[in-house]
Amino acid sequence: MRHAILYQKLELSIGVRPGQISKVTQGQVTTMGDVAKLGLPLQHSAQTSQLLKIGSQSYIDIKFLFREVEDALFRMSVHRDRVLTYKTEEVQVIAQDEFYVEQSKTGHIDKQLARVRIFFLAFITGMPSVEVGLNDIIRQGKEVVGRYDIIPVVTEEWIRLEDCEFHSCVIQDEFYKNRVIKFHPPDACLFELLRFRIRPPKNRELPLQVRVFMTVSNTSVEIRSDILVPGYSSRKQGQVPCENIQIRFPIPECWIYLFRTEKHFRYGSKKSTARRPGKIKGLERIIGAAQNLDPSLIEVSAGQAKYEHVFHAVVWRIPRLPKEGQGAYTQQLFLLRTELTSFDQIPDSFEQYVDVEFTMPATYVSHTTVRSVSVTNPVPPEKYVRYISKHEYKVEIDFKNSSDEIDNLMTTPSGSAPPLQHHSISTTPAVQESTEDEDKEEDSD
Repeated sequence: MRHAILYQKLELSIGVRPGQISKVTQGQVTTMGDVAKLGLPLQHSAQTSQLLKIGSQSYIDIKFLFREVEDALFRMSVHRDRVLTYKTEEVQVIAQDEFYVEQSKTGHIDKQLARVRIFFLAFITGMPSVEVGLNDIIRQGKEVVGRYDIIPVVTEEWIRLEDCEFHSCVIQDEFYKNRVIKFHPPDACLFELLRFRIRPPKNRELPLQVRVFMTVSNTSVEIRSDILVPGYSSRKQGQVPCENIQIRFPIPECWIYLFRTEKHFRYGSKKSTARRPGKIKGLERIIGAAQNLDPSLIEVSAGQAKYEHVFHAVVWRIPRLPKEGQGAYTQQLFLLRTELTSFDQIPDSFEQYVDVEFTMPATYVSHTTVRSVSVTNPVPPEKYVRYISKHEYKVEIDFKNSSDEIDNLMTTPSGSAPPLQHHSISTTPAVQESTEDEDKEEDSD
């Protein structure tokens, strides 16, 4: 697994408005005069250059490294030391939820943790101070902001901030006094402004429900997973989908070769086959009635799955659920079936959990909302707010008994035969004695 550390410089460039492209394709813009009438907006585009490339064969090591780097950057002291002038002033705020869940095989949530991270990026002229107001319940009814500083929100939801951690540029005394985040932002630098914890709500269904079953016998292995998306709907944004879904099924090291295939100059991974339950396509529609379809190693109803050595697992990736035009409560299936030979080893123990990661374009867990952004400049800048939530689940695998083991349990063990035989022998004389007594009584009569 390779990751690169990039140096990113944001420069002012000419952009295109969303409606201009459709006008050009429809033939409404034919001359340069028409283009001049539309106007070309100025936007800040990123110019990147690679500083360092890091590679590792362990995803856990890379994840730990990134976490340490983020913590070091968050605690680094940064200040604004020069005055710049921008033709187009702009402010961007990103509210990011991070949700961690441990779920049992029965669907019960054993543990859940949640925190919120606020990121800030500013292109503003001079040395102004900025105030950011959140939907803090302590601040409810005490907001005093300008007309142009209000960020439109649809719902009135208030949250409680706990264990707050601030960047070095934040004036903490002002926050504890008025519950307003006041600071002097660095110039053209995306940095983490604030971290805080929230208590996730209980007795609420998860936006992505995953069940995993695993059956292992001496001759075969089967892993089956069912995914159900309830279709979380908010009053603010309507239905919010789950995006960039990644489900990792751990594979023992002795079975890795079953998922590898030899290519010209290297080894590759066997990919999944997309099959919908109850539907047949192509030539299978014609020959399916005459012969059974050959089962593939991995079958999925959405996305794609293959073995990835970085995770030491079969990774099932789905771009989005529910799909476009698909409603909620639609089930997706994953099926892995492979045969074992007499030379294949069966591990003494297996991994107990499956890792699930995905994102949602909304602060689903904390309901954090940026209510106001105030800048002391005479001309208010353009303000953009983005919400995102990152979910990480650990789902326990439900291990099932194989059919061979069930058959062995249903059959009668050999050790129980002697008691039955002894019982039949002991009952035979009693039956004979009773018949002899009946004959004697008949003779006496």
